[in-house]
Amino acid sequence: MDNAGLLTVYALTDTAEKGYMPAEKLVEVCKCFYSDRIIGYGRAYAALGADQRIDRLVRCHNTALPETGKYAILEDGKQYRITLKQQIGDDVDLTLERLETNYDVLTASGNANDDIEPSGETEETV
Repeated sequence: MDNAGLLTVYALTDTAEKGYMPAEKLVEVCKCFYSDRIIGYGRAYAALGADQRIDRLVRCHNTALPETGKYAILEDGKQYRITLKQQIGDDVDLTLERLETNYDVLTASGNANDDIEPSGETEETV
């Protein structure tokens, strides 16, 4: 097992009070250790044929990810949409698509982006 780091899985939740404009933020679901995988030709061409993009493929070790987790943030702070989950024994392969625009992240303190390390990129938030 090659450990590349810690991946955090998030769900997108509307945090606005009833009657107010929606305020979608990412809420943590679980964390898992992961390793990077190689995107093969078959997977890459299948994605092109379906008009989708694969930016990264990772394997989460010894975990069963909940269905509510649809987004992932790696240790570098980049946000990805989980487009496919494949159970491989005790591990799960995640096909990730990089988000064009980052979401705010709701932290344990209840504030958006309090303890998220900046990734050095200047992308706007939704």
